[in-house]
Amino acid sequence: MSFVSADELRQAIEPELEKDESVVWTGQPDPAKFSREVMRACLLVLATIVLLGVVSFVVLSHFSRFINTRVPAVLMLGSMVAYFVITAPWSYQQRIRRTVYAITNRRVMIHRGVGWSLFWLEAMPDLYRQFVAFDARQVRGRRRIQRYPGRTDLIFGGESHLYMTGKGQLRDWIQVGFLGLANFDEVDELLDRQFANVDTEWT
Repeated sequence: MSFVSADELRQAIEPELEKDESVVWTGQPDPAKFSREVMRACLLVLATIVLLGVVSFVVLSHFSRFINTRVPAVLMLGSMVAYFVITAPWSYQQRIRRTVYAITNRRVMIHRGVGWSLFWLEAMPDLYRQFVAFDARQVRGRRRIQRYPGRTDLIFGGESHLYMTGKGQLRDWIQVGFLGLANFDEVDELLDRQFANVDTEWT
């Protein structure tokens, strides 16, 4: 399922192509396949906003006694919740829609991708690099992970992410690959055919 033309998808990948490397397939993840991650992220953001809103409400209510009104506190809490409702679901869809997957005659490539994490605070972490590539050896050794009924991801490798907490650094291993494909079976079969006899020595 593509949300831009095939030519636009290819243009995103072409600057990173090696000499004599050609694009075999391009695609994008399906936002509908990320419904659980989006729900998890939205619930976390909503919980944070509610907590901050309650604190703000209490503080402003205290100061509102001097002007005998609670309108400022109500307006602040309402504005925070409204901002979340308006922006949160769309921001995650935009991150998914910018991702481009590609298969070339030598490797697979990911442009502006997101990873998959078990870490509750990071539902769809952005990858550190704008372009990520995996060679034929990594493609052949890929893992097929069924997240839940209706979604299977193809994992080629991963990234180590560090998060700062009040007690130091927390390390998380981000799974990287073709996530949330609508045509998973078709792409998986294409990878089998394309890399069955591809020489791995060039890398």
